[in-house]
Amino acid sequence: MLTLKYSREGTAIVLVVIMLAVFLIMAAVSINVAYMQLVRTEMRAATDAAARAGTEALARQDSTVAAIDAAITLAAANTVNGQSLQLTASDIQLGRATSNDINKWTFDPNATPVTSVRVVATKTVPLMLSNVTGRGSYSPSTTATAAFSENEICLVVDRSHSMCFDTSGVDFAYPPGTPAGPSDPIIYPPQSVGSRWAALSVGINSFLSIVSSSNAYQKVSLVTWGSQITLADYEGGLTGRTFPASTVDVPLGTNFPAIATAISNRGNDVMLGGTNIAAGIDLGVEVLTGPGTRAYASKTMIVMTDGKWNMGRPAIEAAQDAKLAGITVYTVTFLDADQQDMKDVAAATGGRHYHASDADTLQDAFVEMARHLAVVLID
Repeated sequence: MLTLKYSREGTAIVLVVIMLAVFLIMAAVSINVAYMQLVRTEMRAATDAAARAGTEALARQDSTVAAIDAAITLAAANTVNGQSLQLTASDIQLGRATSNDINKWTFDPNATPVTSVRVVATKTVPLMLSNVTGRGSYSPSTTATAAFSENEICLVVDRSHSMCFDTSGVDFAYPPGTPAGPSDPIIYPPQSVGSRWAALSVGINSFLSIVSSSNAYQKVSLVTWGSQITLADYEGGLTGRTFPASTVDVPLGTNFPAIATAISNRGNDVMLGGTNIAAGIDLGVEVLTGPGTRAYASKTMIVMTDGKWNMGRPAIEAAQDAKLAGITVYTVTFLDADQQDMKDVAAATGGRHYHASDADTLQDAFVEMARHLAVVLID
């Protein structure tokens, strides 16, 4: 009997040892699988950022050397396994990317003109518990390619009366030089210096300058909006003018100087009415889905306002219609505008929201969007 007892105890110990070994191996494998996935995710983020940076530098500076340098620099700014991702020029490929009618992209290395940057990165990282799993390292390789996108962009900007105010953020505070009489200042155009419209003009001109100088093929349109003004309204009766809630000032195309001229002409005229943001978005959707648009082009709307929605249907409803039409909406709020509404509009379509607290940051927002929209990740 004693022999049998000891035999059973010995067998149990062996089984426990075997199970512990199995559990240890399973734990080691699970840890390493999760770790490998993390490393691959970090590699993907780093190579995506590097490819975009290289392509943006190519668009901005028209230099392949600058493109390679920017890709290497951005990769090094990202960490993989706690260390910066180090690339060399041999890891960067330049070429031409083209898309077809079903929005499929192809990359042709070394083809000209150069419109695309591809980053191929490999990094070896040590694995944990290698004495248990029998594998001491992992060497993932990731590829990211960014290209100039064919874009169709509609600038949808606020021309309500508040755009005549100064940039202090105070309602009905006008910049110096605005006549105080003999009637309501509402009858006068915005000042060419110091008004919110003047700040917007600088931002849009900066946007157009970058877009026109990039190698990307981009069409741009201008829609301005406020609210409908009739002769029965206070502003209409005072000025003898009527205005629709939204207007296509410049149709979609590559005539960028026409947009700058339209912005200048608007600045020389009275600006009346309230904030019907949806009217502007709805007309922007018509522009980006109308005759002459291309089905496979990236469609983007940039909606700028300094106010709070107070007329027409909610802007979020218009944004949802834009999304159904395949349009991404970027929003820019200025000074005391309702940021949350415009954040929601952007988020509903996968776009971005920018807030500008002064004229300089408004210009910065338009510059950043111009550089960002010219580039798209294609793999």
